[in-house]
Amino acid sequence: MDITSLTITFIGIIIILALYLISRVSRSKLPQEKAVRLPNLKNEDGTPFTSILDDIPARDGSTPVVKSKQAIADQEVQSPQQAGSLQQEEKNSETSEPKQSILFISSNDEAGLDGNLVAKVLKKNGLVFGEFDVYHFPLKDTEDNLFRIANGVAPWTLKKEDLHNKKLAGLSIVLLTPCKIDKSEAVKTFVAVSHKISLEVNGILKNDQQQVFTPKDEIALIDAL
Repeated sequence: MDITSLTITFIGIIIILALYLISRVSRSKLPQEKAVRLPNLKNEDGTPFTSILDDIPARDGSTPVVKSKQAIADQEVQSPQQAGSLQQEEKNSETSEPKQSILFISSNDEAGLDGNLVAKVLKKNGLVFGEFDVYHFPLKDTEDNLFRIANGVAPWTLKKEDLHNKKLAGLSIVLLTPCKIDKSEAVKTFVAVSHKISLEVNGILKNDQQQVFTPKDEIALIDAL
């Protein structure tokens, strides 16, 4: 290889390295994608809700408890007995809190769900407007509600003024367990009524990942309880 070819090859390598370095610098100046922690959205009694909007994934609204460095250090120096007691307390706290199963109804129409139609359909399917300005599905022969339906976005309410001649982004449907009936029966009723409502309001029933609800999702709901 003559001196001219070597020179050209050397210059080519330098150019490639320069382009690589420039691309790395340019990439570092781009806005970095941040992990979005689910906002802790709650109604008046402290119970979390979630948004139908795609920017807030369908979850139960809770966020992980982030311990401080000092709290972690304190826990590390605890005796085995103290650590075991703390773990048991945390476990009892988790099991004592109601578990939420979330479904969503989004609209087939880009304009949103018809609020006037939503009000009629909810009442037709046995839901009652009540506490926290949302609709509740009462359990027969009990004073409890099996699930509740709220607006799909904050502030979650479904008052008359929220529905009359309004368009809704969607609905959030929340099953609270444990309840006074078998979990399988609870989920089947929850899903059946939710599916019926979604059809009658010209909507689409979705799971907690904003995907179209399937029979597999129903099985997963039962297994998760």
